Amino acid sequence: MNYFLDLDSDFELAVSEASQVLKEGRLVLFPTDTVYGVAAIPTNKSAVEEIFQRKNRLDDQACAVLVSEASQASELVVSSAEFELLSQKFWPGPLTVVIERAKHLDYFLGGDESSIGVRRPDHDFVRSLTEVVGPLAVTSANRSGIETPENAKEAAEQLGENLLVVDGGKCKGKPSTVVNLLANKTEILREGALGSEDLIAAGLRLHEG
Repeated sequence: MNYFLDLDSDFELAVSEASQVLKEGRLVLFPTDTVYGVAAIPTNKSAVEEIFQRKNRLDDQACAVLVSEASQASELVVSSAEFELLSQKFWPGPLTVVIERAKHLDYFLGGDESSIGVRRPDHDFVRSLTEVVGPLAVTSANRSGIETPENAKEAAEQLGENLLVVDGGKCKGKPSTVVNLLANKTEILREGALGSEDLIAAGLRLHEG
């Protein structure tokens, strides 16, 4: 059985309960500024592995990491001029930046252990939660290959029982745009809420070919 909390009824309670559940090594399903996500603490390998199991997804597709502030993200990455540009122009917002991972990180995210995808969402609950517990490993709350539901109840039904579900109403956003800054080859891996024209207008030079 899943446990539901209504975000509009008691914001502080939702932050408190979600932080406690995460610290206990369990998963939380919550709204973001794009789609519903499911989260775990990234230093807890078994919790992150549970996300992949529930989604029926191979762990070669890494979870992104959501942060409260750009300064929190800077501790996770090997920064670059492009990273600074994108984080200043588009955060908080629907942009995930894939970049070289800081050497000291003991995160398990799936995928390539030398890289990390980070985002600062434009959502008060997620930012409040990451202020309390630190960066979170997050991916869309859906079974692999199925579109992410707009409401919390349907998202939870896809992912199984024993979840804390923070219900924030309908999430109708597009997934975040994913930009790859690895290997001196700046490119869009997934076009979502932001288009290539937005990135170019901000001064980013995209790799061609």
